Amino acid sequence: MPGWTLVDTHPTHGRTFQRPLDELEVCFFWDGRFNGTADALYYYELGLSNGAQEARLFSEANVVRAWVSTKRRYPLAGAAVRGADGGPLRLKVPTDSTADMGTGFESEPHFVVREHDLAVLGPHEIVFGSVASAEEAQRQAVAMLHGQRQLSDELLVQLYVFRETDAERAHVVHLMTIVAHCVTDRTANSTFMRCLLDTLARGGGSEPAQIPLEERLAMMTPPIDHAPEHLRSLSLATRRWRRAIGMVIYQLRVARRQGGHTLPCRLTGSTWHVAARPGLVSTSLTQTQTATVIANCRLHGLTFGNAFLALAQVAMTRVLYRRYLRGEISEEEWAYRKRQPHVNGGPCNLRRYLDKAWFENGGGGEFMLSISLFIYRLPFMTLGATAERRQHVWSDGAPPFSDLLTFDRFLHRARLVKKQATAFFGHPLFLEIVHAGHVAYVPHTRTRALRRMQCAETADGGDAHANADEDKVLAVTDMPNVWAHGGSSLGNLDLMSPTEYPLPPAHPLSPYASVPHPVRAGYVTPSPLPSGSDADTTPRITVENARVHLHTRPAELYLGAVTSSGRMNLYVQYDGNVFEEGVVREWLDEVREAVLWYLGRAQ
Repeated sequence: MPGWTLVDTHPTHGRTFQRPLDELEVCFFWDGRFNGTADALYYYELGLSNGAQEARLFSEANVVRAWVSTKRRYPLAGAAVRGADGGPLRLKVPTDSTADMGTGFESEPHFVVREHDLAVLGPHEIVFGSVASAEEAQRQAVAMLHGQRQLSDELLVQLYVFRETDAERAHVVHLMTIVAHCVTDRTANSTFMRCLLDTLARGGGSEPAQIPLEERLAMMTPPIDHAPEHLRSLSLATRRWRRAIGMVIYQLRVARRQGGHTLPCRLTGSTWHVAARPGLVSTSLTQTQTATVIANCRLHGLTFGNAFLALAQVAMTRVLYRRYLRGEISEEEWAYRKRQPHVNGGPCNLRRYLDKAWFENGGGGEFMLSISLFIYRLPFMTLGATAERRQHVWSDGAPPFSDLLTFDRFLHRARLVKKQATAFFGHPLFLEIVHAGHVAYVPHTRTRALRRMQCAETADGGDAHANADEDKVLAVTDMPNVWAHGGSSLGNLDLMSPTEYPLPPAHPLSPYASVPHPVRAGYVTPSPLPSGSDADTTPRITVENARVHLHTRPAELYLGAVTSSGRMNLYVQYDGNVFEEGVVREWLDEVREAVLWYLGRAQ
């Protein structure tokens, strides 16, 4: 079994397996130690189709049963992170300033999966509670990410189940799953939650057979182990040369990344060592508007992801223009910003670029971390015809889209992004280059986490700063290399995340679907159909509302888009220590208006 090692067999507790974390998993593991940075909370408001008749589906016993069953299908959800010797991780103490810190621990971090732990409810894995309303449930979600971290090295996934106390909404449940990024990503979480809700909705009836643990673990090794066949067949020397060249290309690309600017914010020298205060704003389009936007993208040979960056840029220009005309941005700063590129980075799913057989056998939705980072760049600020007409007065304080970026120039910029995406994903050393980025990122996450831990020790538990100079607010001209924002467009989630459970056998992701699907991980195909009452697939649980809360990194500004139930949702996750909610909300509103102006109507 590649990657995993059988380290113990117990007559009653079963087997114990372990494997080392790869570079990206180490990065996110360090992020987690930085007060839960990059942890995500998946929130679902659930209702019962038949009210009191199906109340048993939300009983504690049924929730525990569904949780344990789902954990067995996706073993990393029940894993712990320990040293190679099976003991707790201990920080490495450098002997001198030039010492190689590696992962930063005395013993290499390993995922440890114990067969017994997967079959039982572990300590603190599920927390039951109550709330007075949906609004209180949302406040609870925010508080859980903003306060002390809920997860640990021994607990990488946790479930919260809140019932409403209002008698008229007694059959509503607010379900929240907090997950550590070192074991999962957005695709993996969709798989996990879909399985959990489907199992919950079946109420303890017959279930598809569980796949043997060793077979499941073999699917959950690092992406590099699932490289395409043509790469795995190369000699060891050739693979080393390819990695070396990939590292050089990555370093050259990093060296060329200069300039950039973002929304007005409060950045200081200590920002990067202070845990973020997560914030979230969102908006949405109607189903009709969404359909028009997608149709126009197809008409022009674009994906919405291609267009998203140009839309975000012109929206940011309007936000900045208002402040410039009000005198809040100086002539010097405006002259600097006008020349700066618009730089965006975000996650990309690696699964479809890996081994085809692994992908089609469920790797496309496997519960594991399988992402990397893309970085796209657009040229200078979109000033268009306004560059020489700065004294004009506009009704809403900023020039209209038509003056800033014509439709033809919008298409040009969207195609620039498409061209960059094609070059990035189509590079013959694509996997080697992204691996180099993972290796290079480890020291950054390690240093940031250690710095905060040291500050907490010396200041008795605070985000203390080393000196007063670090509290000085940086001017935009003091930031030689800055992203405008991060983010990505996740596309249509209706297939990945249905809203009614249990799934009928005809659904391609149903546990009982007769045809394999790349995203249906953890199930045998085909599975024998249940009989009798267990065969009833009338919807019992409906998802009334769903959203994701992210514990952002310091100074993070993440713009996302996702379509569900025919409606496009736009949102921004941000660090409230750095960005003001009013400014972020204004930008998101401008993004929405830009989407509708450029893509929501006939041009």
